[in-house]
Amino acid sequence: MNRSTPGPVESGLTVVVPCFNEVDNVEPSYREIVAELGNLPLELLYVDDGSTDGTLDVIRALAHTDPRVRYLSFTRNFGFEAAFSAGYRYAGKPWLLHMDADQQFPASEVEKLIMAAEAGNDAVFGVRTNRQDPLLRRWGTAAFHFVGRRVLRIEIPPGATAFRLVRTELARKIVDLRLGTPYFLATVPRLTSRYTTVQVAHRARERGESKVGFGFLSSHAIELFVGFTRRLTTMASTTAVLTAGLSVLAGIAAATGLLGLTAASTLTFVMFSVLLTVLALSVRYLVVVGAGQARPRQFYIREANFPVDEDDRLYASAMAEIHPGERQAGVKNTEDTAAVRSLVILGGADGSVSTYHRARELGFRTICVDVRASAPAVALADEFVQVSVRAPEQIAAALEGRDDIAGVLCPASDVGLPALAWLTRHWNLPDPLPEAAVAASVDKSVFRELCDRLRLPTYRSVGGKPGPDLALAAQQLRFPTLVKPVDSSGSRGVVSCASPGGLTTAFSDSLAFSPSGKLVVEEHLDGSHYTIEALAVDGRIVFHAVTRRTLTPPPFFVTASHLLPAGLPPALDRALPVMLAALCAELGYRTGPLTLDAVLGRDGKFYLIEMGARMGGNGLAEAIEHSTGVDLIAAGIAAATGGEVVLSPRDPRPTLIHILASDRGGRIVRIEGVDEVRAMPAVHNLELFAEEDSYVKPYEQAGYKMGYAVLSAPTVPDVLAAEDELRGTLKFLLDEQGAAVPLP
Repeated sequence: MNRSTPGPVESGLTVVVPCFNEVDNVEPSYREIVAELGNLPLELLYVDDGSTDGTLDVIRALAHTDPRVRYLSFTRNFGFEAAFSAGYRYAGKPWLLHMDADQQFPASEVEKLIMAAEAGNDAVFGVRTNRQDPLLRRWGTAAFHFVGRRVLRIEIPPGATAFRLVRTELARKIVDLRLGTPYFLATVPRLTSRYTTVQVAHRARERGESKVGFGFLSSHAIELFVGFTRRLTTMASTTAVLTAGLSVLAGIAAATGLLGLTAASTLTFVMFSVLLTVLALSVRYLVVVGAGQARPRQFYIREANFPVDEDDRLYASAMAEIHPGERQAGVKNTEDTAAVRSLVILGGADGSVSTYHRARELGFRTICVDVRASAPAVALADEFVQVSVRAPEQIAAALEGRDDIAGVLCPASDVGLPALAWLTRHWNLPDPLPEAAVAASVDKSVFRELCDRLRLPTYRSVGGKPGPDLALAAQQLRFPTLVKPVDSSGSRGVVSCASPGGLTTAFSDSLAFSPSGKLVVEEHLDGSHYTIEALAVDGRIVFHAVTRRTLTPPPFFVTASHLLPAGLPPALDRALPVMLAALCAELGYRTGPLTLDAVLGRDGKFYLIEMGARMGGNGLAEAIEHSTGVDLIAAGIAAATGGEVVLSPRDPRPTLIHILASDRGGRIVRIEGVDEVRAMPAVHNLELFAEEDSYVKPYEQAGYKMGYAVLSAPTVPDVLAAEDELRGTLKFLLDEQGAAVPLP
């Protein structure tokens, strides 16, 4: 088997060490790991699963002395699966090694796992050769594997343990599945055939008590048997039917005197016990299936010494001290950074990909700031800073002493705009973003108030914290309404509410996407949807382009395509720059890009819905350049760096952005028609963010798209015909069940 990508020796290794009340084992395990693996590009990630015995204090002390030590601590004990899931999600190296803190697997045995991984495997599991556990536990594990593999036919690597070496990308995909039964050993074979097992030594636990008892093993077994096969429920239902039939026969026999009272009572008791067991299995199956559909959150983090995702934190103050050596990763360019100009780009999501491409073409180094090492644009950047875009002080500290930073950009998302405003002032960069523009961009209710002040066409809405007061105010609106988080983007948390009776549920669904906990309820506008991309220079709107936007049906309202020219009434198109200039003047926003969503209502009024003091993403700038000849990305970079903004517009050519998305979730088995689509004369660019053997989600948010295509043709009918041809050619085949049809 040949390796196609570097193994752990070359590319680096994260040792994930889950800990629950292991105060006596943390330091010895650390010393052993460092002694055996310290010559590798190494980091140690300790996951404290809500320990109460001082384990976290020992981990903190190690982190203080060794910058390779990272840790996170849960708000309570969430269990074994949650602990390793968190470790796998936040591993910073391309490979990860799972080692429990109890030291029952010697670190010297890791070499065997590495050799198997270097041979081309994505996952390598250790199998104990001379197991040193209590007899009951050994028998229980053996029975567990026998029933799972032999009886229920669940594919589990034979003898596999938690001592394993896994490619980090694979581990993260498994974690991101958010299965109702997050059983790692049984999930790996569902994603890849490139796994193996190796024989490793095992030793008895010397310190502390094992957390794995009969209850743990029983629960674990039931979770596996119910969650990864239907054989058990089939057997249970068959047993129930047979028991019911036997009950009828026993009743007849007792009534006719063929069966004595004692025998009938005994048989009834046995059958009742069998039915109760069947009922218990059925209930457990329903719980597991329901949990899988709800995609439950496995853990919350109380403290970490590195940036963690906002959604994983229970408290805003979940950051501990960060070691300066940890903040920066993935530097691809070793040249003297002072000799070049660098752009700090806040966010590495798919919508920002075109900005990284264009910045490099213009000769800039790019520094991607994102909390997710797996973000699509990370691979495109010259440098990666793994920090949340909501944390400007941490970003500044990570880049302290740099004199090559020419500007800061925040394309495709409003989340990083407060940090952009802070950083432009901190680094004394040109045209810092006014706080009023930030507030109008990140809070929809502030933008509504701005439109009211300027007497722009408006529609009724109410906002605030969800509760009885907001519900009462919302009941005065005309239904249907839309419930939105005031501070989300990408259609996240937008919920359609048909009547006042649905407000409570809508509040709950929308609130999950609001960091501030505030919502806005708006009357639904019936009309045509548009997106406006504009550029302000010295307080004047020097360019604007409008796209006609199609949306997915309720309840999600996610963008499916953009078409330009949009075909606005000429008078409205001429009045639009005046409207935008008034917005900029009110906000004190003099130079920079602007993106807005708008609706042309059936009443003939043009309603501005929301704005962002930034460039739009998802191919908008590419489409506008193909259509009008104006390079908005280059212009935005010039505005951010104090350069000269040069625009040379031409008569627009019909251009369309088609979003590639799936109407359901699943694993991509095969992608067909990519080369044929790229060869189409009308297709100028095809960006794919999904690949074969990866998992996709239903297109309920903008971030769930699989890619986009930019098409251009001499006429609008021609470009629409090209879109139809693309739909019929490009196919994403999911789980052997057929094509995931791109949304219209």
